[in-house]
Amino acid sequence: MPSFCLSETHVARSDVSDVIDLIYGATLGDDVAWSDLAPRLCAMFRAQRVSLGLSEPSGVLRYLLGGGNEYADAYSAYYHRVDPFRQRAERVFLRLNGASMQAMLGEQLVPDEVLLKSEFYVDFARAAGIRHVLGGSLGVRSASPIALQRDARAGAFDEDDRRLLLMLLPHLQRALQLEERLAVTHRTRLGMGALDALAIGVVVVDGAMRVLHANTAASRLMDGARCGLTMAQAGPRPGIGDISLHARHPDDHSTLGKLIASVATGGAGGALRLRNTRDEPAQHASLAVLVSPAVSHFLSDVRDACRVVQGAATLVIRQLNHTLRPPPALMSELYGLTRAEADVALRFSGGATVEDVARVRQVSLETVRTQVKTILRKTNAASLRDLERIIAISSALVPAET
Repeated sequence: MPSFCLSETHVARSDVSDVIDLIYGATLGDDVAWSDLAPRLCAMFRAQRVSLGLSEPSGVLRYLLGGGNEYADAYSAYYHRVDPFRQRAERVFLRLNGASMQAMLGEQLVPDEVLLKSEFYVDFARAAGIRHVLGGSLGVRSASPIALQRDARAGAFDEDDRRLLLMLLPHLQRALQLEERLAVTHRTRLGMGALDALAIGVVVVDGAMRVLHANTAASRLMDGARCGLTMAQAGPRPGIGDISLHARHPDDHSTLGKLIASVATGGAGGALRLRNTRDEPAQHASLAVLVSPAVSHFLSDVRDACRVVQGAATLVIRQLNHTLRPPPALMSELYGLTRAEADVALRFSGGATVEDVARVRQVSLETVRTQVKTILRKTNAASLRDLERIIAISSALVPAET
């Protein structure tokens, strides 16, 4: 943390402590909101406005600080894209990669001769009363710079202001990290709980293959030494997004990464097979992976409408050489099959023929054909291959082992 003497500034030590308490209180919801923090920061820095917006996948900002007025709405909708201060802060964020905090005076970020001729100032900032800026670089997944703003009459920020913001930045950064982790926990509690009840492996990742959730079955599968997928720590700081998905074979990893990136940016997805070891021939690959868009039922509160979530993908994973079939009792409960019909239906999973089933059950072909007609009618399957698909889907409903 930067050191400087508070007595040399216009801010009392108690004021700084109170603001730090407000920062964490706003994150944790302890009868404090982010809107309570904004006026305290403005008073501390003698600023007219403070803004802190998180970038949503849609490209629009979600304000933690400074929203709720026409200027904020206009900035969120368009002007943040041409804001030279934000552009510079984003470059600083990428260069530092979260290694340290930066606080800079407006003139250090954008020289006046550039600012006063910019579209941002001419069409927006001048009318909004924004002339002087003090900015800080922070963020979790992407740059989320904080900006304190003064009009021309209030005068420019000074070095004391910059050092004071630098002191607060680590607390704001931790607050953003807490905000993301608590939001993920809240949004995913019910949706991810449903995934954990499945016996089939399901992993939700972002476009960079960082794991947002892996259900119990997937975690158990990837714990094995002969699974073509693994999860590994991606960075030195534990937390959301620090675990990445890796395919054991480098060629498979590249192919899978491209498919996930495509889905995360709006693609429809697809299926592929992965090799379980680095030396397994491609034609023998037996780990089947289906990559599809993530839906909000797994990544949001269940009250939200079900929709595709940009920036995330869902992977359904299974070992083809490990047969997973639902128990006959489940097929009877789901489709109204008798115990004998359920047993016959399950024997068709894996490509068995009517002759194979008749031979194993030691009954006539006519008996099996009659049972098949009844099974297809009750399950609404169009054919035996369609019945295999229904059985595979039903397998996902098998409760996970505990």
